[in-house]
Amino acid sequence: MAGGKVSPRQKMINMMYLVLTALLAMNVTKEILLAFTVIDNSLIKSTANIDTKTGQMLTQLQKISGENQAAAAALKHSEDTRNIAGEFVNKLHDIKTDLMRYVQGAQDPKDNGIDPVDALKIPEDEAEKKDFEIFKKFPWALNKAGEMPPLQAGDNLDDHVRYFNEELQGKRGKDLELMINKARVDMLAVISEALKDTSLTKNAQTKTFLSGKMKELAQKTALQAGKVDDPFSTKSGKIKDSEGKEMAWAEVYMHSTPLAAVFAMLSKIENDAKLLESEVCQTLGEAVSAADYKFDAILPVVSAKTGAVVTGQTYEADIILAAYNSKANMKVFVNEREIPVEAGRGKYKVTPQSPGSNKMNVKIEIPKPGGGTDIKTAEAEFTAFAPQATIAATNMNVLYVGLKNDISVSVGGVDPKNVIVSISPSSSGIRLTGSGGKYAIELNNSYQSQVVTVNVAAKIDGGIKSMGKQLFRIKQVPKPRLTAGSISNWSGSLDASKVAGINRLTAYLDGFAFEGVKFEIISYGVELRRGGGKMTGEGQGPNVSGSVKNILSKARRKDQIIFYDIKAKGPLGMVYLDNVNCSIK
Repeated sequence: MAGGKVSPRQKMINMMYLVLTALLAMNVTKEILLAFTVIDNSLIKSTANIDTKTGQMLTQLQKISGENQAAAAALKHSEDTRNIAGEFVNKLHDIKTDLMRYVQGAQDPKDNGIDPVDALKIPEDEAEKKDFEIFKKFPWALNKAGEMPPLQAGDNLDDHVRYFNEELQGKRGKDLELMINKARVDMLAVISEALKDTSLTKNAQTKTFLSGKMKELAQKTALQAGKVDDPFSTKSGKIKDSEGKEMAWAEVYMHSTPLAAVFAMLSKIENDAKLLESEVCQTLGEAVSAADYKFDAILPVVSAKTGAVVTGQTYEADIILAAYNSKANMKVFVNEREIPVEAGRGKYKVTPQSPGSNKMNVKIEIPKPGGGTDIKTAEAEFTAFAPQATIAATNMNVLYVGLKNDISVSVGGVDPKNVIVSISPSSSGIRLTGSGGKYAIELNNSYQSQVVTVNVAAKIDGGIKSMGKQLFRIKQVPKPRLTAGSISNWSGSLDASKVAGINRLTAYLDGFAFEGVKFEIISYGVELRRGGGKMTGEGQGPNVSGSVKNILSKARRKDQIIFYDIKAKGPLGMVYLDNVNCSIK
């Protein structure tokens, strides 16, 4: 409103606002209030469109930032700009929320006990009422139409005057004025910081471009409050009202106007901020081209989502200039056939119907600045193959009951998240878990089938296509054998000293390749036979002590040692190990 050079669009908005304000001298009619509401919602929608455009711009910058240092630097400075503008807009929204509470009589505008949405008119139409209920959850999310409902007291001429200009000695109005100017200065300062970034300003041409754009934006931006002599400074002076009297910015624009006009003014300030943010980000993006884009050093790049596809799947590639110029007026040919060009990118699609290698001869025609055409060529290749799934057991070629059987599933050329894995026959006794190519199959004793089939399908071009299947046999985990200390072979005769030195019993799976399967000894009995007599004892757990230790220590030549009733706990619960019998030599 009090800025310097502005665009025709801004001049129109400013003029409409001033005309409507002048009409208030006659009367605040419903039509005038409605006009302010229309302007407010128009500004809100315009702001949303600007924000969307800025986001799309940064998305394109993000795509090339990984391989382009200048683009990465421009992206960083653009994100700094977005943060400054975002913080500023959030503060504006807070002011709107506080003002909605204040006009309802809140002594403290931050009083959460007063719902700001109650300051809005409730629609009479039932469909609009439902929309309003959604809106009430968070006012600045707007309604489905992207609009803010009218204010209950849109013709209020007093509360906002007290809020901005009278209470706290006008501190709120002065703070808003400073906040507006600071947002402008901070966003322009991002370009100043970018000028110092050697990753972006590689040459004098880029520096000249950035410096010139910074001065241009400083002069034309409407994000100004008060009399601003230096757009790079937050300092501002008083301005003249319609009668020529010098007043503070808030005293002029937040006085003698209805509340609806104040909200429209705040939406306009938000729009100005988002427009400056967009222009700063666009300037930084264009600086990448200013630094790197040279028509005498352009190389075509074929960027494909995948280099190999299955038959029936669409191969898709972007053919772009390495420096990437979205405004490039170029023609792209693949195998002598011209393809569409959208925003500087050649769009190539082909659906192979048979397996094999597919070559692409690419030609790009670029108009020279001084006339004529520059031609660049490149070659690319992709492979199509018939559907085939790879299914491999991570641990072995069978599935064991009671264990977590890991399997890996992959389909060449297909993103793992688009691969669908299932098992058959299915029942409550079997469970498949996992994703992203890594899965596990768990079975219990209630599963009746002797085999399991793993089925693999994939989502391709909007449909689901079978990729293959694999049959797995089901086996029980083998019964472990008893080991005692270093003794694993119980056949033949053992030294009495070895038997007496047994301190711990373990259950050992002989030759079982599946890693991580453990059995723990729970209980057992031991018997020492000598001639016609015998001694017996019982042990609990794997450690040997007490009566069992005493019996083993008494073993002599020609005695028999027998371990019996050996219980061990494994993946499926309790199992009995085979008895062991050894002679003492």
